[in-house]
Amino acid sequence: MTIQELFKWVENFNTQSQQADSETTEAYIERLLDIYYKELNGMSCPVGASVDWLSFLTDIDSLNNIILDCLNLYAQAKIADSINRFHDILRTKTSFLTLVVDPAKNEDKNWYRMRLQEDEKRIFSANEMFHIPFTLRHKVSLARYSVSGYPCLYISRSVWATWEEMHEPKLSDFTVSRLELQNAIDVLDLRVPVWHDKYNEQELLKQLYTIPLVLACSVKVKYPKDNFKPEYIIPQLVMLAIAYSDVPYMGCAYTSTRRNPIFTWPDIRLLDNIALPVKLVNQT
Repeated sequence: MTIQELFKWVENFNTQSQQADSETTEAYIERLLDIYYKELNGMSCPVGASVDWLSFLTDIDSLNNIILDCLNLYAQAKIADSINRFHDILRTKTSFLTLVVDPAKNEDKNWYRMRLQEDEKRIFSANEMFHIPFTLRHKVSLARYSVSGYPCLYISRSVWATWEEMHEPKLSDFTVSRLELQNAIDVLDLRVPVWHDKYNEQELLKQLYTIPLVLACSVKVKYPKDNFKPEYIIPQLVMLAIAYSDVPYMGCAYTSTRRNPIFTWPDIRLLDNIALPVKLVNQT
């Protein structure tokens, strides 16, 4: 693959390298990481000659091993150890791609949330359209980037993204609110990459380094009706690490894995989502 083809493969890996029926999620993630590493290893350095490409490939291999080690630790119920592995590598922003979400930019000012109607209730107050408060933490269910009982604010760049994230409910069954971002925030950028010619050397290296984590966090759920979803292990560990006060990210950005092929909207960035864990806990 060329570097452009590799980016396109990452964008569409859920359809191009689908999980086999007999393949565990852990084995599938390992296969994806192996494909990515081998493709990088087989191409000449796509950035400047000043970059030590072999050393960079070693860093990619090390990150792949951390991801796989965390899956093994989780399987052994050593969950604290697996969180700490991610905490260690997320304490600085030197390696991973960071998305600065800035309301001074028109595309970053407005974000959206959706809530399904409950029984006959269809109108919600502004507070009811925000994240679940700690007083109601028993209502927090399992999600890709949050664990049961721990509130997390999910926002989407478009109403379309909220609709996909909520499994395409009928128009009569939900309420949408618009939120205006007041201050710029830095989030870990785990969105599927889109190739463009404007990458500078540092940005491209960070994007290439972040992609293994993008792959591990973006696997489609194989059994959506089951209680345990192994596809959520890595994104939840990442979010729990981000919740530490010494991690410089407010949350993480990701691309919805629910893309209805009927819709052919060309801008995949309309499927941007941001998950923001509650860092300052106030029980009341």
